Amino acid sequence: MDGAASGRGGCPFPHPPRSGDSAGCPVAPGWEEGTREQTERIGRQAADASRLSPERAAQMAVRAAESRADAKRLEAITELFVRTLGRKLGHGHPLSDRTGMAEFTWTVEAEARLAEVPEFCRDLTRWRVEWTAHKLGLGTTITPEVMQVKYEMWGKVSHNIREREREGLPWTDGALARFARIPDFVQGQVLEAVEGNARAMGATLVDDAVVDGVIQRWIDTGDFHEGLYGFR
Repeated sequence: MDGAASGRGGCPFPHPPRSGDSAGCPVAPGWEEGTREQTERIGRQAADASRLSPERAAQMAVRAAESRADAKRLEAITELFVRTLGRKLGHGHPLSDRTGMAEFTWTVEAEARLAEVPEFCRDLTRWRVEWTAHKLGLGTTITPEVMQVKYEMWGKVSHNIREREREGLPWTDGALARFARIPDFVQGQVLEAVEGNARAMGATLVDDAVVDGVIQRWIDTGDFHEGLYGFR
C-alpha cells in the first residue's frame, strides 16, 4: 500500500457527508486565540526529537489537533484540548509530551531495515520502536534486534485482528494489491484503521481513492491509530 498522490483534493478529516461540504472541504474546528500559534511552537521545538523538519513538525501538530477535534465535533480547539492531546499521543509525535524524554541512536543496519517500511508509516515505526526500547529497558541504541522485538509485538496484535470475527468492507482489486505490500506484522492494524476511516467517510467500499485519503491523513497528522485502532 504505497503513498497517496500528492496534491489530491478532498477533506483531510474523514466524516460522513454533511450539507455544504465541497470537494476541497476542510471541515475543521476553529482555534481559540493564540492556540494555533502555540501548537506550532510545540511542534517546532520537538522537530529534532521527532526527526522531522521544523515546518513539517509544526504542520503535523496542527493537523493532528484539528483531526482529533473534528472527530469530537468541537467548535474550537483550546489550549486545554491541545495539552490533553499531548498526553495521549505517543512518543515521537511532535505534539506528544513524551517526545524528547530520551535520545536514541540508530545503527546503520537498523536504518536500512527501517527504509524497507512504506514511507507513510516510517515515522510511526521509528517512534514505536524507540518507545518500546525505552519501556522495556533495551537501551537507547536501536539495532535490528531491538526492532524485531517491536515487530513481534505488532505481529501478535495483527494476527489477533485478522483472526477475530469482524464485518469487513469489500475491497477493490487495486486496493487489495496495495494492501498486500504491507508487512505481515502490521496488516491487521492497517486493515482495521483503513476500514474504520472508510466508514467514517461514509464509504461502503475500500477503493484506491479511500486508501489515498487515509494515507494522506496519516502523513499529514502523524496520528496513525487515532486513539481507535490497533497501532500501539
